[in-house]
Amino acid sequence: MIALPSIMLLYILSGINSSDTSLWLGRVNTNLIYLIIPLAVYLNGPYPEKFIDKVLAVFVILNTVINAWLLVNYIVDYQDTNSKYLQGQTIATPVIHVRYSYFVAISVIFAVYLYLKKFKFKYRFEPYLYGFSALFSLIFLHILAVRTGLVALYITAVFWAIFYSIKKKKPKPAIIIITAIISLGTFSYFFVPSFQNKIKYVAWDIKSTLDNSSKHHTSDRIRIYSIINGIKLWKESPVLGTGIGDIEKKMDEKYQINYPSLPRNMRFTPINQFVFILASMGTVGFVLFFGLLLYPLFALKQKHELLVIFYVLTFATFLGETTIELMIGKTTFLTLVSLFLFYKKPNQKIISRSR
Repeated sequence: MIALPSIMLLYILSGINSSDTSLWLGRVNTNLIYLIIPLAVYLNGPYPEKFIDKVLAVFVILNTVINAWLLVNYIVDYQDTNSKYLQGQTIATPVIHVRYSYFVAISVIFAVYLYLKKFKFKYRFEPYLYGFSALFSLIFLHILAVRTGLVALYITAVFWAIFYSIKKKKPKPAIIIITAIISLGTFSYFFVPSFQNKIKYVAWDIKSTLDNSSKHHTSDRIRIYSIINGIKLWKESPVLGTGIGDIEKKMDEKYQINYPSLPRNMRFTPINQFVFILASMGTVGFVLFFGLLLYPLFALKQKHELLVIFYVLTFATFLGETTIELMIGKTTFLTLVSLFLFYKKPNQKIISRSR
C-alpha cells in the first residue's frame, strides 16, 4: 500500500537541491496523485474481479468506438492523411498521438483477456465482440502507426509468449507469437500506406540525424537531443541529480551549449522516463523511484493476473516517452495498477475500508 504513495515523497525531497521553488512546488502538486489514487482505491476496496472486468470492458468499448470514428476520418481523408505520414505527422487523435497509441495497446491486451475469459455483462455473444475488438484495435494500431504503442505491444506480446512457453515448457506459443508479429509487420509495410510511409519517414529521420544532412529538427532528432542532454546532466550530478524544480532550466542551459539552433519550443526535458528520473533525481532517486514503482510486483502474493503484463507494456513505453510524467498517463497507470492490486480473491469476503 505504501510503495506507490511514497513516490510522492521523492518529488518533495527533490526540492532540497532545487533552486526554483515555484517549479518544484508545481511538480509536487501534480504528483500528489501518487497519494490520492492508490489511497482512494485502497479505502474503497478490495474489488470483486467481476467489477474490475467491467471496468476493463468499458475501457475497451470506449476505445474501440473512438478507434472506429478515427478510422472513418482516415478513410474520408485517405490520400492527404497518408501523405502527412511522410512528413512525420499522424492521424488526428483525441489526445497526443503518442499517448493515444499507448491506450490502444492497452485496449488490445484487455480485449484479449476478456475474450479468453469469456466475460460478458449479459449476452452470450459478448466475448466474441471483445475478440473482434482486439483484432480491430490491433489493425487500427498499425494504421495509426505510432511507434510507442506498437513497440510496447510487440514487447509485451513477446514477453507473454516466452513466459508462457517457459512456464508450460512448450516453445510453440512463443514461436507462433513472434512469427505473427514479424508477419503482421511485413504485411502492414506492404499493404498499409500509413504504416509504410511512417517506416520510410523514420528511416529518413534516423539517417538525416546520424549524418546531419537535414536542417529540419525532426521528431527523432529532438528526442535524441533531449536524451543526450539528460545523460550529460546526470553525469554532472550523478548522486542527487539537478533537482526536480531545476530540470527545465538545466536542460535549457545544455541546449544552449550543445544545440543552440534548436528553437525553444523544441527544447524538451529528457523524452525517456528512465533518463528523466536520472537527470532530475540522480542515481539515488532513480533506484528509489523504480524500486517503489516495482515493489508491488514482488511484495504482494495476491495480485491480478494482468498486473505484470500491464507493467511490461507501460515500462516498454518509457524507452521513448515520459509516460507517467504527464497527468493523463500517470492517472491511467495509477488507477489500473491500484485496481489490479486491491482486488478480491475468489471466495474472499469484502469489507470496505472506507466504513
